[in-house]
Amino acid sequence: MAGILFGKKFPNTQKYEDQQNRLRNDYARFQELENSSLYQRYQELDRKVHSGDFEKKVHDLKHKKFKDTQEYQQLKRFKELSKNKEIRTYLKFYRSGKGKRMQEIFESDAFKRFKELQKYLNSPEFYKEKSGSDFKKSDAYQKYKAYKKLKKNKDNRWALKTEKSEAWKIFKKLEESDRIAEYYKLKATVESQEFKDFKSYMEDPHRFKKSDEAALLKEFADLKKHKDIIWFLRKKEEKPFEELKKWELTFEDNFNGASLDPDKWITGYYWGKALMNDTYSLEGEKQYYTAGNIEVRDSVLRIITRKEQIEGKVWNPTWGFRKEEFDYTSGLISTGQSFRQQYGRFEAKVRFNKAYPFINAFWMVGEKMVPHVDVFKSMYPGGRLLEAGIIADVTKKNVKESTKRIKGARFTRDYFIYSLDWSEKEMVWRINGVEVYRQTHNIPEEPMYLTFCTTLPEEPKESDLPAVMEIDWIRCFRKKD
Repeated sequence: MAGILFGKKFPNTQKYEDQQNRLRNDYARFQELENSSLYQRYQELDRKVHSGDFEKKVHDLKHKKFKDTQEYQQLKRFKELSKNKEIRTYLKFYRSGKGKRMQEIFESDAFKRFKELQKYLNSPEFYKEKSGSDFKKSDAYQKYKAYKKLKKNKDNRWALKTEKSEAWKIFKKLEESDRIAEYYKLKATVESQEFKDFKSYMEDPHRFKKSDEAALLKEFADLKKHKDIIWFLRKKEEKPFEELKKWELTFEDNFNGASLDPDKWITGYYWGKALMNDTYSLEGEKQYYTAGNIEVRDSVLRIITRKEQIEGKVWNPTWGFRKEEFDYTSGLISTGQSFRQQYGRFEAKVRFNKAYPFINAFWMVGEKMVPHVDVFKSMYPGGRLLEAGIIADVTKKNVKESTKRIKGARFTRDYFIYSLDWSEKEMVWRINGVEVYRQTHNIPEEPMYLTFCTTLPEEPKESDLPAVMEIDWIRCFRKKD
């Protein structure tokens, strides 16, 4: 069923292409930044500076004082112990050396003998001897004399006197106590260089500014102002690449070489190249296809149709191949031997300077001539009308087709970007991004290859020759899984 589209004017091709190129370039830049060390560092810092541990550390650096620390409590306790009267007495006694001297005296033979005799003199045995008539002749008396002498010993006398002092009693009380052990432990702590450094660090009013955390926050703030990060985060929020992300490039030719790439293209119908390594034309066509009518120059492929006599093969479905004289030559390029794809996006930027009887076409086909898909075809005179659609079947009496005539521009004046989105459920044709046709039945279900050609069903005016179809680029995409 054929119809006609009187849609609004298509966007300017150059502006539309520039917009699409900018979008693709922006996406490439987005992907590059997404994988860059710059963005990875931004993400690392973003996670770090917004973590609870980091925020607490920053808060402590800004607000926590030395008095809020365990170390302050240790220093406070040490000062309390240092002012304690008993501890001060203990320390004074210890530092004077009296404690050491007392220990030495207690361990001396003289003092030990003195204590031994003192114990004897307080025993019942001594008192019994002392009451006897011969006391002065007894061994007990000799021990008594020895005791008296030892009692007068300078060291023993000093020790006995000191033993009665309050200082000695406090010294003995604290010597093995937990309190004096705590004092010495705290003293070792607060007088260590580590403690002094910590106290100095905590009392530094510029502690935060000097910290690693401040440096990280500054680095993060600088990264947030970086033009690439600002741009990347804005694009991440706007999500302009969601459609691009769905597609992957499967075929591309920008015709940047000096000649047509033979690894991608053949210059004739697929079956002619596959069976005979030769080209041919179909019955009724006035042109013969030759490789000489294909020109690559200035990154543009040109299919040139000219008046030129040549002998070539013609295919007739009933009689097969036969030779025939042609008055015109033209060109055809196909990916029949290199690239075929089922479903995806197929697009090309094309310009042609003549319309009917020059049928300029971008079409796709599989192993058989049907189904046959026209991405565009200049079927009508004047250059203002195109046709697109599906030829689903051809019989002797009927052509089963779903096509649409498209109007909206003078197509012979400029380049246009013709595209087809093909899925299992539908085919959508667009020109410069504007939808011109949508088909939901007779959808092909086989891989197809690309063909571009100019055909002559009738003889043209000599003044219209040569005619040229130019292809700036071709791209094919497949939906990602």
